[in-house]
Amino acid sequence: VDSIRKGPEGVKLQLQNIKEATKDDPEAQRTAITSLHTIFKQINAHPEETNFRRIRRDHEKFTEDIGRHHGGVELLLAAGFELGAIDEVPCYISKEPNLEQDMDGWSAWFDLLKATLEIL
Repeated sequence: VDSIRKGPEGVKLQLQNIKEATKDDPEAQRTAITSLHTIFKQINAHPEETNFRRIRRDHEKFTEDIGRHHGGVELLLAAGFELGAIDEVPCYISKEPNLEQDMDGWSAWFDLLKATLEIL
């Protein structure tokens, strides 16, 4: 996890990994990229909505569409998600910095979310 490059360059690298891993399955590639695009589109439209910023690690649809491909989970991590747990359920979580206490941190967090959506 620590070896995954963070930020827009890391997101681009992981997107390339997904494309390479799915090059022989255009439908899987389209599904993975479309699913990731949907996740980041929802987060960008509603950054305050925590439900859009957490993904259950073992969710069947996540695994089928994104998680099973090399670069899928890594792209989330490059975009600032962290592995955590909610009610003891392992989840990938994008933690929103407190806007009032850390304006620069919040701006950097949201800028990375916007950049990820643009890359996808």
